[in-house]
Amino acid sequence: MLERINEIQGVGLLHDASGKQWKCNKATFIYADNGRGKSTLATIFRSLSTNDERLLVTRKTIDGINPIKIDLQFGSGHKVKFEDGKWSERRGELLVFDADFVETNVHSGGFVNTDHRKNLLEFALGEAAVAARKGVEDTTNQAGNELENIKNIKVRLSELQQGLTLAEFKGLSFINDVELKIDEVQKKIAGANNVAALTSRPIPQTVVEPRLDLENIFSTLMLSVEDVHENAEQVVKQHVARLSGSGAETWLSQGGYFETGTHCPYCNQDVSTNDLIQAYRTHFNAAYAELKKKVAALETCTIIKSGDSILDGVANNFVLASTTAGAWSDYVQSDPILYDADSASCDLSELREFLHSLVSIKLAAPLVSVGRKQDKEKAEKLLDRFIGCIRSANSSIVSSIKCIESYKTQLNVENVSELRKNLQHLEVTKVRYGPAAIALLEQLSEAEDAYKKAEKDKKEARDCLNGLMMDILKRYQDKINDLLNKFGAKFTIKDMGANFRGHAPRSEYGLELRGKSVALDGSLPHFATALSEGDKRTLAFAFFIASLVDDPDLGKKIVVIDDPMCSLDLNRRQYTRTVLKRLHSKALQLIVLAHDPYFLRDLRDMLRKKDKNVSITLLSLQHTQSNYTNIALHDIEKECESRYLKNHRLLSEFSSGSALDLKLVATSIRPMLEGYLHRRFPGILPKDHMFGQIISLISKSTHLSPLFYAKNLVDELNEINDYAGQFHHDGADTVAITASELKTYVSRALSVVHKGTP
Repeated sequence: MLERINEIQGVGLLHDASGKQWKCNKATFIYADNGRGKSTLATIFRSLSTNDERLLVTRKTIDGINPIKIDLQFGSGHKVKFEDGKWSERRGELLVFDADFVETNVHSGGFVNTDHRKNLLEFALGEAAVAARKGVEDTTNQAGNELENIKNIKVRLSELQQGLTLAEFKGLSFINDVELKIDEVQKKIAGANNVAALTSRPIPQTVVEPRLDLENIFSTLMLSVEDVHENAEQVVKQHVARLSGSGAETWLSQGGYFETGTHCPYCNQDVSTNDLIQAYRTHFNAAYAELKKKVAALETCTIIKSGDSILDGVANNFVLASTTAGAWSDYVQSDPILYDADSASCDLSELREFLHSLVSIKLAAPLVSVGRKQDKEKAEKLLDRFIGCIRSANSSIVSSIKCIESYKTQLNVENVSELRKNLQHLEVTKVRYGPAAIALLEQLSEAEDAYKKAEKDKKEARDCLNGLMMDILKRYQDKINDLLNKFGAKFTIKDMGANFRGHAPRSEYGLELRGKSVALDGSLPHFATALSEGDKRTLAFAFFIASLVDDPDLGKKIVVIDDPMCSLDLNRRQYTRTVLKRLHSKALQLIVLAHDPYFLRDLRDMLRKKDKNVSITLLSLQHTQSNYTNIALHDIEKECESRYLKNHRLLSEFSSGSALDLKLVATSIRPMLEGYLHRRFPGILPKDHMFGQIISLISKSTHLSPLFYAKNLVDELNEINDYAGQFHHDGADTVAITASELKTYVSRALSVVHKGTP
């Protein structure tokens, strides 16, 4: 039980509050105006019950200098403290109903979400389902651990599987003498690789014979133009030389376009018999030009111009062919490749010189036919001798090629790809039946069996919890609806149950209002608008109470209720007190925080009606300097008394000698007498009449009016009013008050009330 609230510092308005001098009892009621720190105190209890220090950190005094520090005293003087940002221990016996309970377990902003339903289920199940929930958690964790173990073993096995699936790896058949078979296949692969290398080795290639078109050469050498004067070239050259100009021949060529054949284009003389003009015609004739072009091309003939490079290329190709053929000498016996380079060089050189001499003659006189039949035969003979050297060597190459191809066709080439597949199969089989894989597969089998068992245990634990939840929630629903009915609510809950969707089980329930289902989600009619704030608070209070009333361990619990009447309709006050009385009788301690002093007074009276000796502590959160809050004893009677009773008490206390504020006492005389007369003549005196008007009505009354019986007081009342009235008018602050005089009028006012006479 909470015995004392020794100290609270740095939390909201409780910046430096102390209640160590006040002992808390089994029933402890704490009164506070709204905004005075009542909810803050409830949050302190909630933080202690859950050991959630964040609830306090967010409520640190905004303008305070004190760090958060709390000192609470429980049974046998045991102290629980909050220092350096944490509680010294958790007190799970504290059960707190406050705004946080509503927002965490029921609804927030009028909406019910998944977290609300999950938290409500945990609260509803209470201690009865702790073991079952722990069983589900333990078996779920065990199943998760076994599954993680399986994953880890599979990862280690994947390093041995060499690309196979786990099923394929496990299914490999045992092979006897696997290492010997691996050695045999490796030798076959080595041999197959040698064959493959020989197969891909290059073979010699024949040398391409150089080509020379002697027919074209000699046909050009023998070309002439029938209508060309034989001396035209010489005549034109001599005439161009006499003109001594670099552009003379061009100038003559251009003039030829204007020549008509009979007269000179320059002087119009008859030129039909002029030899020089005839030479011009021949020299600049298109056929002649074409002839010169062909003759000039003979000079660039490949053999004539590049004979040495041809000889070098042919020789190099024969060296390459000989080297390539020699690379096969270990496998193939063939004749050597012999190329007579010297003879070829002599024959080609003689051919080049002979053709060059003929071309030179043709270039000097393009119109002269050059080259006789015997010249052509000589050139052909020289070319055949040169080509013959090449063909002789090529025949050796062809012979070598045939020998090599014959050898290659005799090779028995193994399928290297298939050999490698076979080797991989043998090697992975060796690994499969090696000690590492055997151990891992055994571990995997054991882990899979353990996982199956854990899954089975989890299902059984979940079924057990589910059955327990269904039983508890069914009874929980009945209790809630019974409470709602007694609270006068017009709605009920239905179909209360639980499911395991998501990471944790959560409650499921529906609401029914006026025969219609009220949705907890976004459809209509909706929880947020169909229920009043009082209904929502009543539902939350019913959820809280329903889990406690039959709790077998309630006698060990401290129940804290923050503002049970907040948002509740007035017609639910009586049953709320009845519920709290029941909790008081069963709980270890009941702490009620409220801003309604009348509710606390009535609850106190209800408890005392049952047991006159019940111990009840009445505290209040009082305003102190700097608008902070402190803890003090509370006089509930004073808080709840009417204005008349309060004024009567002030006058009685002053009359008995109590030292009170004289001005306060003086200003209480008239209101006290007004209250007395209104109570003596209820419904007769208008409520809006001042004291002087009331005296006037009494003085004017006849025997037909009940006021007539107070006529004996008129003079006394007027005299008292004359004295007391001066403290209610302008300038009252300047009126001097003497205690003895005031006491006389106070005694006279009380005498009117007590005796009904002056």
